[in-house]
Parts: sequence; structure tokens; C-alpha cells
Amino acid sequence: MRACRWISLVCSIVFVALTVVACAGDRTEGERTPQPVSTAAPTAKAFDEGLASQLQAALEAAVEIPETSFPGAILYVSSPDLGTWIGTAGLGEVEAGTPMRPDDKFRAGSIAKTFVSVVTLQLVEEGLFSLDDPLPAVLPEGIATRFPDSDKITVRMLLNHSSGIPEWISPAVEEEIASDPTKVWDVNEFLELAAGQPPYFAPGAGYHYSNTDYNLLGLIIEGVTGRSWRDEVNERVIKPLHLDNTMLPEPGDVSIPGNHAHGYAATSGAMIDITAVDPSMAGAAGGGALVTTVSDLARFLNAVLSGELFQNVETLDDMLTFIDAPDQGGQVGYGLGMQKYVLPDGTEIIGTLGMTAGYVAFVGDLPAQELTIAAAMNRMDDPTPVLVPALQILLAKLPG
Repeated sequence: MRACRWISLVCSIVFVALTVVACAGDRTEGERTPQPVSTAAPTAKAFDEGLASQLQAALEAAVEIPETSFPGAILYVSSPDLGTWIGTAGLGEVEAGTPMRPDDKFRAGSIAKTFVSVVTLQLVEEGLFSLDDPLPAVLPEGIATRFPDSDKITVRMLLNHSSGIPEWISPAVEEEIASDPTKVWDVNEFLELAAGQPPYFAPGAGYHYSNTDYNLLGLIIEGVTGRSWRDEVNERVIKPLHLDNTMLPEPGDVSIPGNHAHGYAATSGAMIDITAVDPSMAGAAGGGALVTTVSDLARFLNAVLSGELFQNVETLDDMLTFIDAPDQGGQVGYGLGMQKYVLPDGTEIIGTLGMTAGYVAFVGDLPAQELTIAAAMNRMDDPTPVLVPALQILLAKLPG
């Protein structure tokens, strides 16, 4: 079976149907974005039944149209003006005919990067290193020297993908993942694969999404804390926010406890269950590492954008300092583990997208509209059939 390019495509599809404001150039000095109003907390306000019916119909249509290939989808929206609503459509498990459920867990792919970014920034606040420290100051020599000009690559450059360090994914790696999805990967395998390729550009000279950046951040976290990056994310983010349906399974544990959507891939016209991909695959860069729900993702984004997880407002300012990062699918900027999208009417969305074997997930905040939207589908596919109609319906109801 030929594996799809599901790691290298992370962040490259969302909002394909919306041609966005183009951003050219590759400067790395970002413009500060005003702190968004946090909107993700569920509200007690009763959600309008007519609006709920519109959203439900749009969600069901997205699952049923021939152009989509995901068996099921979950959609979450929350706004002080509208209230909170979660809808589902289609199947969470094809074989048993189990409908998708609002509390179904799923693997969230590269949304894990935002969790890792938060921990990194917390450690910066604690004075363990700075955003402008070069790699030799925060990594063992044997790791830092694998990459050219490592003395010019900073922690900040890893966080916003301006390091120039190459991606480790390749057709050969894709084939290996497909042939042995339960393989337990070691981070050194990723680094060796990346180090065997030339840099994308000189440090700080551009933007290029690279999972290797976040594999190195995971090692930095482990080096300064003496604990695994999973433990640090659990203790610093998941537990304090009471994200009770969010977890980071250890390598070797391919199970997802409780209600969960199975992940699928289409091969030779058949839908194949690929839920059991080892969580070590991609490591701190995401992959199969993060298991969560749409409600927990919304709560997480709310906490990040409100500054709840940081000691200083300047830390959030740093996180939301976006470099120009035009990418496929409407991304116009990349901050420190956070993405920016701009719709044709100027509507701004701050959030994060994740793709991994069998799943795609998105969570975003529309600051001007005080709206949070989260979605998950159980096949790695274009999420716009779910997101675009929902946003059109919601924006027609909200001011701003």
C-alpha cells in the first residue's frame, strides 16, 4: 500500500475553497497581533434551534457528498452571543456501523505542536533558556552539530519554522509507516533522516514547515527538565486545564480508551481501518501522539489565547508574533506553534490544524466575532466541506 503524504501535508489543506489574501516574501520579522478575545469556554446560553438545524444539515451534507471520503465528522462551535453547540454526522466506526459521537476521541496530529510550544514558552518564562538561544546552548553537541549553522539557529526559529532544518518525511519513510504502523520510532531516526538532507535556506531566511523543528524542541524540553516532553505537557497543560479526554499515550500503546472515532484510509477502493498507529510516530511533532476531543481542543485554545497558561502577557505576544508564511490552503502567517488565516472578507482566524494517519482536526478562534470552531474527521482529507459551510452560516449571524 502506498502511504499518503500525511505528515508533509500538515497545515497545507485547510480553507482550500476560500482564496485568501496573499502574503508574499520571506522576511522573519513578524508583526504583533492584538491579543484575541478568548471565546472557547462553553456557555450556558441556549443555542438557537434554527441555527443548530442549519449547522447540522451542513455537516450531514459534507459527509454525504461524493467529493468527501471521511466516514464521519464532528463540529463544535461556541460564542457568547450564540451559545455552544456540538453536532455529528456519519460513522465513527464503519465496520460496526457506530455513529460518530460528540465526545469521540481522535488523534489530532500536529495540533500537538501547539501544546509543545506552550511548554517551551513556559520554560522560557522560568528562565531555563531564552527564545534567542542557539541550538548548541540548549542541545547536546552531538545533536546540535548534525545541522549546518546550528549556532545561528535559535529556539524561536524552531517554533516558527524559520530554522531551515529539513523535513525527515520522504516516500521511503511513508512506505515504512504504511507497512509497519505499529513500529516504535526513536527520535534519533527522525534526526538522522533530516540531517542527511541539505537545509531549506540559511537560518532565519524564510519559512518552511518541518516536523524536525518540533522533534528538536521535544529534546530541549527533556534536556532542561529531566523528564519526557509527554510528562511536561501532561503536568503543565493537560492536567491544569482538566482536559480529561486528552492524553499522550506512551510509545507502544496504540489503544484509544473509551469512545473514539476509528481512523481510515482508502486503498484500492476499500476503506481500511488505520486507527492503531504507534504514538511514537513523529514524536513531539505530532503524528499519532495526541489523543483528544473537540471540546478539549476548544478549551485548550481558549486557555492559550486568554493567557491562562502564561505568567506574562509578553509571552502570549511572542506566541502571536506571526512571520509571513503563505502556504497552501489559506495560511498567511505562522507564530510560535500557532497559525493565522485570513478569509477574503478580512475575517481573521487564529488556530491550528492537525493531520495524521486516519484523521484531520482543526481548532480556531475568530477574535472579532468572539467565535471558536473545532472540527474532526476520521480520514485525512480536505476539511473545508465541513468548515466552510459552517463558517458561512455562523458569520451571517454574528457581528464583526
